[in-house]
Amino acid sequence: MKPVQLTVFIIWGALCASLLVYAGMISSMTFLPGKADTSSLGNIIALAAGSAAALSFVLRKLLLDGFAAGTLTLDDPANRGRFIAGNIVVFALSEGIGALGFVNGITSGGRIEAWLPYIALAFALMVLHIPLPSRFQPRNDSYQR
Repeated sequence: MKPVQLTVFIIWGALCASLLVYAGMISSMTFLPGKADTSSLGNIIALAAGSAAALSFVLRKLLLDGFAAGTLTLDDPANRGRFIAGNIVVFALSEGIGALGFVNGITSGGRIEAWLPYIALAFALMVLHIPLPSRFQPRNDSYQR
């Protein structure tokens, strides 16, 4: 693993840990009993989370596909910056879904069904976008591009 890949992996791990912090914080908070009508806010948050999830895959393809295709290498300093920035953008979109869930959980009085699906989706996306070195090696599938 190259140092730049290790750096990206450490960033990925820290953002995954932040999702656990969100879940721990919201589950340990005490909320006043009452019913808040936040259905419209919940719908906006759900739309934003769905858009961010889809956008994370589109941007991963746009920003990082050159490394998997072999057209970009980590040996060039400019490409290292692109590699780090591309991964951070993808991770931020994924982790942001967990932050949306945290906000939705607070506004809905801490109900588990208001925040857990978002944090679970964010964690699943982080696992799908894990920056394994094997993902960024050129493909050897003998297909002429």
